[in-house]
Amino acid sequence: MLTTEMTLSAWAWVTFSISSFIVEGGLSMHCHDVQSTSKVVKLHSSLSLTCAFRRECFESLEANASLIFWKMNDTKMTREQYRFNETVSIVTIKHFDAVKGYLTCHINIKGAPNILHRFTIKAGLPPEKPKNISCVSYREKNFTCSWDQGHETFIETNFTLLRIIEKKGNDTCMNSNKNTCSFLFPRIHISGHHKMFVMAENALGQAWSDPLNLDVWQTYRTGPPQHVSVISVRGQSGSLLVTWQNPTAQLPDVGLLYNIQYKMVGATKWIQVTEKEEIIINSIVIENLKPFTNYTIAVRCIGKEQTKWSDWSSKETGLTAEAKPLAAPELWRQIKRPDSQGNTEVHLQWKALNKSKANGIILGYRIRSEKLIDRTVIQEDNTTSLNYSLLLTDEAYVLTVVAYNSAGDSPEAILIVTAINDTDTTSVQYVNVTSQNNRLFTQWKSPIWPDNGYIIEWCLFLDTNPCAGPLQWQHEENSTEMAYLHGDFEPFVRYNISVYAVFNEGPRNPLSTLAYLQQSCPAEGPVVTHKIMGTEVLLKWQEIPLEKRRGFITNYTIFYKSAVDENAVPLKPNVFEYTLKTLQKSTEYSVYVMASTVKGGKNSSLIFFKTNGNEQEEIVMIVVPVVLCLLLLMIAVLACFNNQHRFKKCFWPEVADPAGSSMAEWLQKHQTKNAHVLKIPNPGNELISEFSTVEDLCLSRKDMCMHTAVMDGSPTLPSPQESITDETEMDSLLAPADLVIYTVLEESYKSQVPANSVLPEQPISSTVQETNTGDQVSGQNTDDGEEDNWWQPNTDENDPLQQIIKDNPYLNNSSNVTELQNELDPDGSINSELDNSSQVDMIMPEDTGTLDQNQYNAQHEDTGTLDQNQYNAHHDNHPVKLVQTYITLELLGLKLNKGI
Repeated sequence: MLTTEMTLSAWAWVTFSISSFIVEGGLSMHCHDVQSTSKVVKLHSSLSLTCAFRRECFESLEANASLIFWKMNDTKMTREQYRFNETVSIVTIKHFDAVKGYLTCHINIKGAPNILHRFTIKAGLPPEKPKNISCVSYREKNFTCSWDQGHETFIETNFTLLRIIEKKGNDTCMNSNKNTCSFLFPRIHISGHHKMFVMAENALGQAWSDPLNLDVWQTYRTGPPQHVSVISVRGQSGSLLVTWQNPTAQLPDVGLLYNIQYKMVGATKWIQVTEKEEIIINSIVIENLKPFTNYTIAVRCIGKEQTKWSDWSSKETGLTAEAKPLAAPELWRQIKRPDSQGNTEVHLQWKALNKSKANGIILGYRIRSEKLIDRTVIQEDNTTSLNYSLLLTDEAYVLTVVAYNSAGDSPEAILIVTAINDTDTTSVQYVNVTSQNNRLFTQWKSPIWPDNGYIIEWCLFLDTNPCAGPLQWQHEENSTEMAYLHGDFEPFVRYNISVYAVFNEGPRNPLSTLAYLQQSCPAEGPVVTHKIMGTEVLLKWQEIPLEKRRGFITNYTIFYKSAVDENAVPLKPNVFEYTLKTLQKSTEYSVYVMASTVKGGKNSSLIFFKTNGNEQEEIVMIVVPVVLCLLLLMIAVLACFNNQHRFKKCFWPEVADPAGSSMAEWLQKHQTKNAHVLKIPNPGNELISEFSTVEDLCLSRKDMCMHTAVMDGSPTLPSPQESITDETEMDSLLAPADLVIYTVLEESYKSQVPANSVLPEQPISSTVQETNTGDQVSGQNTDDGEEDNWWQPNTDENDPLQQIIKDNPYLNNSSNVTELQNELDPDGSINSELDNSSQVDMIMPEDTGTLDQNQYNAQHEDTGTLDQNQYNAHHDNHPVKLVQTYITLELLGLKLNKGI
């Protein structure tokens, strides 16, 4: 057989019609010679191919072998991979790694490429020696052998089975690309010895197996058992009865041994029941199986003197009988708020037992409720559903649920519902839920291991309901503090997850947290409103609806920009309003708010606004002080108006006015016609002889007297008929301690000074004519050694005292009388005999009534009346005279007591 190297070095010159390989161009003559068109090489070996161009075509085609180039699988190869001369071009591939490939030889003729030849290259491996030959005989069917062919050759390999029969010659079985070969009936033998060989051969070589010596009798295999059946055993929940019949294709008078295997339906591993066990009755009971479980069973057999098992029988399935439920159902509750009567609705939920624990078909559930204190049964009921509702009082209860099937009851599932007023603390101190491998992974911490493990419950968390949808839960042992939640969770949905520690006394209060299986950016952005306040803008927005958040909001970000500036303000997720400050006046801005989760953000609508030209603060700083000042001014005016009498007393205290008193009113009614001049001390405790008018009021029990004296340099003597009848009474009434002096000037000034006190050198207020009157008074005071002008006349017409005098007829009359008497007695010839005791010289008649203005004028009509011109002439020639009125307090009190 030729080796690979010999094949590569052999040249087979074949002539081809150039036109059959021309792709472009019009060659019509034989111009090239090539090596073999197909090659088989060893994988990963080197390869060389040659393409020759004939000399007789050089001139006609204007080309030679230097214009030849190569392509591998339509990819042009580099010139470093081939060499050439005028007539030959040789390409070399150092490592041919492909199982199959194509090389093409091209030439450029007048600038156009043409294909000269196409080579097909196959690569593979020589065959390996066949191993593990085995043969089996089937009665009246065939004699079949199989072997292990070794590694893959990647090229076509043929196998030949050679059988050398003792004393009967050789026999072969041909088969391509398969590792089995059969001698068909009748080319089979029941007994004897065979020597078996296998030869493998391909283009790269051949290989022979080691010989196998066989006893033909031992190669026989019987057929599989027939009519296999599987049934459950009555009264034995974990047993199955298997029966079968012997195979039809078996050697006569050969004893059989059986092997049985089984597995649960859905399992992959078979379990062997017997191995080479002789079973006479063709049946067996398989025990210790799971109740109410389907099993698959198969049977095979072997002759006692044979080495080959039969094939397995058909696979049959059987169901074991039911047994009592193996475990209690998982029980939990959902407690609602008490009603107005204090009753609480408890909604019980439990999970259906899986098939391995149910041990049969669950026919129903028994529910029983008892009081925890005395175990008094309150209610018993049956149901086929997986939930039940009870209405309980505020006491503690024990709730029991039992599942049952045709074989009996399950263990009890017990749940304690604590009293409503029980304030158990939370035993779980830490809960954390994360998303891992598209599942929710929960971790928790508890300082005390609970007696009955933990309950993890979860439900949907909505804006309207913190625990919406069906309540789901799972139980975990007390030895663990982490678990994957077994449920159908949806992405972008918020769940409320709670962990309870369950003790013998009942479950403690839970610790809850919120979680997402998968988060995304919000489905919509926040809705933003704005309010412009000068150069500030208040932004407000509401929380995105929970169904639209699709994750936990990590932060809000405000983006705002003007034509020249752009800014961003990050905010915490619980902030829903913000004021943008230090904005430019009269500037247009655009703003939007982005709500973000860990997966991204969603923007609100874009808002455009323009700040005001004048800042609102400046307007407020101007308007508010003005308004406050006006308000304070109005309050002050109202306060002054309502309290004007208090301000008047404080700043302008009132001086007692006899004209406004009840005595003045009485005097108007009882004025006397006569008057006497009294001798009165001056404010400086010296006698002043120049008084215009002095009026003295004298009251007694039976009569009243009034003295009026007109003095102008000398005192006036009283007439004898005007003497006082009761001098003792009048002396007591006119005691100096009770005397009050009223001084009234002609220009309507008045003052009040007690008689026994020293008068001030200057009146409280005065009015004086700024002409010769002041000079006259000054001259008088100079003679007496006193200061000039110890009083000044008051000429202010707005003065309250002037107004009182002007409105009081008595004071006006006194002024008129003074002027009239001074006119009648200008030289002061009237003789005055008044002494310092100020005695009363005239007694008024008892029937003297109140003098009105007409009566007063009648009394003085004999003296005549001065008109205004006469008064002015008199006033210009005479100084202002001081008028003083004496009224004793006792006289006044006496008058008031008598009710006169």
